[in-house]
Amino acid sequence: MAGQTNRTDPRDDAAPMRTVLRTMEVLRALNTRNGATVTELSRRTGISRPALYRMLETLREAGYVGLDLSRRRYGLTMLIRGLAEGFNEEDWITEVARPVLRKLQKQVLWPVDLGIFMDNLMWIRETTRASSTLTIDRGVVGNRLPVLRAATGRAYLAFCGADERAQIVANLIEAREPGHEFAADRPAFEAMLDRIRANGYGERFGEEPHESGAIAVPILAGDRVLGCVNMTFIRRSMGPQEAAARYLGQMRQAAAEIASGAASLGADS
Repeated sequence: MAGQTNRTDPRDDAAPMRTVLRTMEVLRALNTRNGATVTELSRRTGISRPALYRMLETLREAGYVGLDLSRRRYGLTMLIRGLAEGFNEEDWITEVARPVLRKLQKQVLWPVDLGIFMDNLMWIRETTRASSTLTIDRGVVGNRLPVLRAATGRAYLAFCGADERAQIVANLIEAREPGHEFAADRPAFEAMLDRIRANGYGERFGEEPHESGAIAVPILAGDRVLGCVNMTFIRRSMGPQEAAARYLGQMRQAAAEIASGAASLGADS
């Protein structure tokens, strides 16, 4: 009709806005704890399970949420943490860690990895295994390792802050993660952490996979651990002490280079 002004009814935008606000509520709930099931999220947020499934699958597709299929637990990925912390995780991994790991692998010959803690697991975020002639297994980027059964996880726990460590251990025990029984034995667990701090590295030896061993050092940014540099070797060739005697210096130097490069990109803030 002539002279009629077309106006958008504010109510037309109400549903999308509510969806955004509810999605933010889900992200906040996931941020308060390392991982949650749909049932737990529904209980915390009051959002129905069907609606949560739709939100979580959308967030997964966008890369902001990950799913542990074995336990049906969702958790935030480094992508969303990067948004919160003002840096892009892929930038510092690609620009800093990858060339440093390649240089380290040429020095030590054995395959080396970058492990990052997320969702009560250690994630392989970068590796030289595809290019190493001494590769024992073809571990790939994205593989997840139980914290208490990985050299990287043990190193991370030993060198991270006390409050963070207490929360991680509580989560591992509650979720009955592999190795949680050992974490519940506090004297033995604390003795292991003290030994790792004294040695300067975490180790895996005599455990699955049985044909290999590993040592790992932390990437330190003040009182934070950004991740860990890991080296895997064949068990019959040497043990952790010999591996450390041969290669610990180069591994520490690599970790320091990664930490310095991450700082220049703002990844340590």
